[in-house]
Amino acid sequence: METVEQIKEIQNQIEAVMFALGREISVDELSQTLGIEKQYIENAIDTLYEKYSFDSGVVLVKVNDCYQLVTNNKYYDKVNLFVENTKRKNLSVAVQEVLSIIAYNPKITKSEIENIRGVNSDFAVSRLLECGLVEEVARLNLPGRPAAYAVTSEFLKSCGINSINELPDFENIKISDEQLLVSDFENNKKEDKQQDVNDEE
Repeated sequence: METVEQIKEIQNQIEAVMFALGREISVDELSQTLGIEKQYIENAIDTLYEKYSFDSGVVLVKVNDCYQLVTNNKYYDKVNLFVENTKRKNLSVAVQEVLSIIAYNPKITKSEIENIRGVNSDFAVSRLLECGLVEEVARLNLPGRPAAYAVTSEFLKSCGINSINELPDFENIKISDEQLLVSDFENNKKEDKQQDVNDEE
């Protein structure tokens, strides 16, 4: 017969393991690894179900006869705010460098970014797109129809500014309009839309 303290200890062990693993785990795996009889594991999980109810921020769910502690879907939007902020705070130096280049050169292509940096920038551009800090704003009528990029309103908000014109002067990473492949942003957008219509036809 297990004592109240022993039962509580089993619950604590299972809770700690589930929290640390962050993945699904079966009763068999818990029993074999912790050296505890399956009956006690199952009883402990029943109690944890009550503790991590669907009114909690973290809930215990059962998937394919396995159990996992997960964030309550009800609070997904709130959690996502912190996840996105963390992503942005963890931008590497290389990604920040590319972000700066795009910020000071709205309507710049990846090949132009690479000409400035001297290295491949595929990952950096993809990372910035993933974080919602830059966006594709045009397609050039050139082989491969390369994309042109600019920073998003989300980037401006994160910098506390309303326009890229409010960025500090940083002339040495700017490209002159004559050097940019996209010389007329609005016209290129119109051309791109017309090209899409023609392609569909």
